[in-house]
Amino acid sequence: MSHFGFRIATALIGVFLSTAAAPALAAATAANDSPAPAGGLAGTFYDGAYVMGSPKARVVVQEYASAVCPHCARFDASVFPTLKAKYIDTGKVRFEFREYLTAPADVAASAFIIARCAGKLAYFKSVEDIFKAQAEMFSGQPGTEPVVVLMRIARNNGVDAARFQACLSDKAAVTALQARIDHAMDVDKIDGTPTVLIDGRKVDPGVGEWTPEKLSREIDAALTHRR
Repeated sequence: MSHFGFRIATALIGVFLSTAAAPALAAATAANDSPAPAGGLAGTFYDGAYVMGSPKARVVVQEYASAVCPHCARFDASVFPTLKAKYIDTGKVRFEFREYLTAPADVAASAFIIARCAGKLAYFKSVEDIFKAQAEMFSGQPGTEPVVVLMRIARNNGVDAARFQACLSDKAAVTALQARIDHAMDVDKIDGTPTVLIDGRKVDPGVGEWTPEKLSREIDAALTHRR
């Protein structure tokens, strides 16, 4: 689990954008990017979260995750597919994906702002694309700097270079993200990622990380209790 309680400095995203993105933005603008069609999992935004599943589901599973948390990326790759197929798609669980920040917080915050910039239909796909690109973003290899990778993911999800810059320069977006992080820390008492809540109760994977089997046991117990 990645730990990092964080409150966003007002200029954080602007610093990330101005110091790292200028050359890449110039190149992308010169190339006259055209946004790709956006599309992703069926879901909607509700109360600051990205929600999938039936509103009539008997159990609500919330995941607090950071876009730069490797444990979260592994949860998405190895646990979420079972969660979706076994519980969300069958109407048993409503899933809420909630944002949190871990270090490097400027990259995590920028990633979530860009994912929301891609729109409701492409939000979760953008987040998953970022999870898959974590190793590349932090490889230290030329041309794989976080801002370059985020720009590519944004473009693939319908956000061109001009909109990329505008979204990261949007103070309202930073303020809204701050409000979501404040809620995570102050109300739900989140201090690391991934954190899973089932019907509002934090659940622990025990030894090691979450697996499909561990999460299934917790959800099945909640479903039994709800009968």
